[in-house]
Order: sequence, then structure tokens, then C-alpha cells
Amino acid sequence: MQKTAEAYEILRVLSTKQPRLVGVDGVDGSGKSWLATLLSKELGWAHIDLDDHIENNMGGYAEHVHCDEVQNILNNTNGSVIIEGVCLLHVFERLQRHLDFLIYVKRVAHYGRWYDEEDCIVSEDIDDFINNKKGKLRKFAEADAYMNGEEPPTDVEFPALDEEIIRYHYKYRPQDKADIVYERID
Repeated sequence: MQKTAEAYEILRVLSTKQPRLVGVDGVDGSGKSWLATLLSKELGWAHIDLDDHIENNMGGYAEHVHCDEVQNILNNTNGSVIIEGVCLLHVFERLQRHLDFLIYVKRVAHYGRWYDEEDCIVSEDIDDFINNKKGKLRKFAEADAYMNGEEPPTDVEFPALDEEIIRYHYKYRPQDKADIVYERID
């Protein structure tokens, strides 16, 4: 696996290797769309944003991607394709396809800390980790209500997409399977 903070380095590798299916994976807000758009534009390759092929407001991601639409685009596109979205390896498992090249985008502080590391590298039991996160969210909501002179909420929902992304990283480890890890410095 190669690490870089330079998009031009990724362009160089892709233009040399010319893979057919290039995936850009990472958590929400990591910079996947920006990188995929840049690569697509500079290389002249097709670009698929999985967000454009998902049933909205369903509370999840991979299970709500319209796989038939994505398959149709992939089957009818000549040349290389850059496809981006969260939980990308799970989506490709559902598509029964494999990526030729995977780029994982990490949002990194200028001093080197990966912002999402706690949620993406879980070493304890995943259910215990999720329940701990839910407990922290509940306590935060209660404290927030108290500070605002409100009644504490009776039911605090942990966002389904957040849980899916945590479980996805636990199971698939895309940051470890990537050909290139792009460290987007904030």
C-alpha cells in the first residue's frame, strides 16, 4: 500500500497502470467526491458517484444502492471508470464485481492525526463499541437538554449511516486493502 498527500501522485499511478474499475472509498466528508471528480476530469475517465444511485432517507447506504442502475452504467461504459461512495467494498460485493484499484481517502490533521481513526479502527467487540457510542450520544443529549433547560430526550437515535460505516470498516478494513491511501490534509 502506498500513502500520499498529493493528488498528482495518484494521477501518475493511474495513468501508468490504466485500471478498468477504480474505487474511491472513505467516510462521509473525507474528500472522496473532490478526489474522484479531479481524477475523472484529469484522466478523461467516466465517474460514478454512488450517492446518485441510492434510495434517499432510508437510514443506511449499501443496501439502498440501486445496483441494477450501477451495473447498467458499468456494463455500458467503455474504458476506465472511477466509482466513489462510502462502504464501497460492500456495494461491490452486492454487485458481485471486484475493483481493479482502490483508493482510500483519510481526512488528516496537519500534524498527522486521522480524524476518523477511532471509528474506523475498532479492536474491541464491535457491538460493545457501538453500544458505548450510543451511550455517549445519549449522555450528550441529556447534558445538552439540561444546559438548555429542557426535558431530557426519551429516545436518542444513533445515526444508522454512522453505525453502518463503523461496522463496514470493522468488517472490510478498506484502509488496509487500498492500493493507495490518500491523506487529505485539513
